[in-house]
Amino acid sequence: MVNQAPANDASEAEATVEAALVSSYVWRGQVLNNDFVFQPQFTISQYNVSFNIWANYDLGSSYNNVQGDFSEIDLSLAYTLPLNLNDMSFDVGAISYQFPGNGDSASDSTIELFAAAHLLTFQDYFIPSVTFFGDVKEVDGTYILFDFVAPYQVSDYLSVEAGFSAGWGNTRYNDVYFGQYPDGTTKSRDKGFNDFNFYGGASYEIMDNLTTSINLTYTCLAGGQIENGAKAMYEAKEKLWGGVNIAYDF
Repeated sequence: MVNQAPANDASEAEATVEAALVSSYVWRGQVLNNDFVFQPQFTISQYNVSFNIWANYDLGSSYNNVQGDFSEIDLSLAYTLPLNLNDMSFDVGAISYQFPGNGDSASDSTIELFAAAHLLTFQDYFIPSVTFFGDVKEVDGTYILFDFVAPYQVSDYLSVEAGFSAGWGNTRYNDVYFGQYPDGTTKSRDKGFNDFNFYGGASYEIMDNLTTSINLTYTCLAGGQIENGAKAMYEAKEKLWGGVNIAYDF
C-alpha cells in the first residue's frame, strides 16, 4: 500500500506516474503475497494537496489465492499543513482501501484517516517521523508508524538512503489483522508493537523527469501472539523483499 510523504510546496501542478515490480507484497508485517507483484501508481499535487491512486496486481498466487488480477486499489488524499514550527512538517489525509471481489476471501473496503509529523532540522542527515492511522470503517483500530531514515546525496543524479521503521497496533487493530484465522476462529491480541522493518534504497535520475530506483527491506514481527497470527493467516512471518521502480514526472 502506498506510503504518504510530505508533499512539495509548489503552486504549479505536478504529476507523477510510477510502476514497480516487487518480489513480494508485504504490508505492515503481513506477507500478503510471497510471489512477484506489479504495483503502479499515479500522483497529482498542487498547493500542498496531493491525490494518489495505487494498485497491487498479483502475478503469483496471494495468501487468498488471487493470481493474475488486481487484489487492491487504494485512493488517498493528503494535505501538508502550511505551518512553520521549528523545522517540522505536518500532513493529514485519508486513504480508501478497495479490495476487488476475487480470491477465496474478498475483504470489505475500509477507510483510514492519518496524521504525520516529520522533523526536518537535520534532513540532510536523518529524518525521524511518526504517522498515526485510524480506521473509521471496517477495522476501527489504530496503527502508529515510527520511522527513521538517513538520506545521502551521492551526486546530482544518484541518491541513497537507509532506514528503520516500527509499527504499533492497538488491541482492535491487532485482533483484526492478526487474530482472525482462515478457519473462522478468532484470537484476542494485546496492543503493542507488531512489525519492524530495516530498509535501504538507491535512486538514479536517468534524464530530466525520469528516475529509476531499487529498494530492499527486511521485515520481521514482534513474536508471540503477532507471530502466531501471521503464521496462520499469511504466507510468512518474516521476509526479505525488494523491488525496482521507474517514475516519470510531468
